[in-house]
Amino acid sequence: MTTPKGSVSSEAGGTRSGVVVPRPWLLAIPLIVVVPWLVAGVIYFKATAEPAHQNEPQPSAGAPSHGAHGPWGKLTRTPIVVSPPLEFVSPAWGRDLGVDQWFFPGVSSAQEIEAFFAAVGLPPEHRQRLLATTRPEPKIRGFVISPDAEIVRSLSPEVRAKLYLQLGKTPLNFDQANAFRFYAAAPGDWLNGSLISDTTRRELESLLYRDGPYFHFADPELVLARVTEPSERQRIAKVLSRQSALIVTLTIDDPGEVLGLAEYWGRGGRRTDVRPLLESLAAADPSRPLDVVHLLPSFARDRLYRYPRPSTSDFDKPLLANCLWSSLNFFAEQPDDKYLEVNTALETLRRDYTIIQSDYQLGDILGMVDEEGNLFHAAVYLADDLVFTKNGTSPIAPWTIMPIQHLKDYYRLQSENPRMIYHRRNDM
Repeated sequence: MTTPKGSVSSEAGGTRSGVVVPRPWLLAIPLIVVVPWLVAGVIYFKATAEPAHQNEPQPSAGAPSHGAHGPWGKLTRTPIVVSPPLEFVSPAWGRDLGVDQWFFPGVSSAQEIEAFFAAVGLPPEHRQRLLATTRPEPKIRGFVISPDAEIVRSLSPEVRAKLYLQLGKTPLNFDQANAFRFYAAAPGDWLNGSLISDTTRRELESLLYRDGPYFHFADPELVLARVTEPSERQRIAKVLSRQSALIVTLTIDDPGEVLGLAEYWGRGGRRTDVRPLLESLAAADPSRPLDVVHLLPSFARDRLYRYPRPSTSDFDKPLLANCLWSSLNFFAEQPDDKYLEVNTALETLRRDYTIIQSDYQLGDILGMVDEEGNLFHAAVYLADDLVFTKNGTSPIAPWTIMPIQHLKDYYRLQSENPRMIYHRRNDM
């Protein structure tokens, strides 16, 4: 979801922007989340008859692969899974979950909701039971429904996907708009292992639904209603917070490439820093791979595959570490927290960066803009089709490397076909 909103101009015209905000019950410390009550014109019903991307190619088992050879050199990518340490998950995780509700802002009648339920495939008896709980809500100029847990548990993955992917189009439906998600070919790729009990795993798997190559989970209250042990709740949060990522390595086939590689990976005044390492690698064994984390600026090098460490000083900050803060601080020796203030970050992006159309280089900022002109995510271009990204502000959301297409799929609920706008710092 996006909040708060400011304005930034680009060649494409004025845009409104926001920062993706995490699920508050994931946080180990309190976080104020600003959610606009009035969500303009969220219409669910136009797309409900369409399949929820169930037939798209799915990810395969993680084997190393090669990308395109460019000025960045020859890269090999190996899929990995990262998950937060249990120490970062509060034993009280999930205790503040309220009564589950579905919000329908901007809907004028219960008949529209009934038509929506029919379109997603809910049987008549379930539609009647759900509509019986419908009440008008003037604050959102629409309606609220309190779904029956029995009905929610009984949803098939296909119906759940159609229903939740539409509900998630408004941030008022927080669980669906901010569902846990994991890039995987099968549920076991996400949930397997000995961390949680078999009973818990089966419960979680029964509530998964797919959107493209990602599995989603948006029903924590149903699972936690049956899990009372704090340690098991912690382990559930750790498993659900797993993220797919890539380890990327560089191989130097020809020592003559070193100067060009140093030029590419040494942007931001670091050419003399990275060249000795590249020279040493080429002289010792050109076929030996080098993890590109050693070629990144210190900000990214110190954070990649890791998690924020909130402290009491964060109570006074407008947000925790987010995508804009991470992107604008990419070349910084010491991160500047002024970029946690969204309007300041957007003004910096407008004033100090130029929009570019091609020949992207290390450190360029990729802004993802939806169909209405909302900038909803920012990441840093690394090489080939890879970006450095932090998806959300939660302390249990890590910094990772992802392919751009995976990032687009991750944020597909925000935009089916986002505009990808690249920005380059004026002094580079």
